[in-house]
Amino acid sequence: MKILVIGHAEHGKDAAALCLGRELGVAFISSSEFCAARAVYPLVSDLYADWRACFEDRRKHRALWRHAIEAYNLRPGPSLAEQVLALAPIYVGMRSRAEFDRSKSLFDVVIWVDASERLPLEPAASMDLTKDDADLFVDNNRGLSELTDTIWALVNS
Repeated sequence: MKILVIGHAEHGKDAAALCLGRELGVAFISSSEFCAARAVYPLVSDLYADWRACFEDRRKHRALWRHAIEAYNLRPGPSLAEQVLALAPIYVGMRSRAEFDRSKSLFDVVIWVDASERLPLEPAASMDLTKDDADLFVDNNRGLSELTDTIWALVNS
């Protein structure tokens, strides 16, 4: 099963994917780390010591990241989603409508993680997907314990 986990920045996508991966016995890949090394750092390598430093600074440059990832997906060869899915069955953090439209068929299920009752939404400059793009909705407004219970119920239903 191939799974895409989407939602706004800091809303718990990685935590949900960790729980999901643990329940299913599989790994997940965060698009932020993957893209830091392959798409963003090569463009700004003169500004950072390595891709990890670039990754740590990502919250300050969301629009730059979005454009770098979009450009990366325009190059010949496998798309970002195809590369991630070749390594792990759970892809976390897609934000681009164009990337989503091109790759949605690669996924068996798309999950939206939401914490909008306690956290701000991401600006449209870096995120243009919505909960309507997902097959399933995971509420992460009550904390990690409830998130874990929700993922467990999702996997075991």
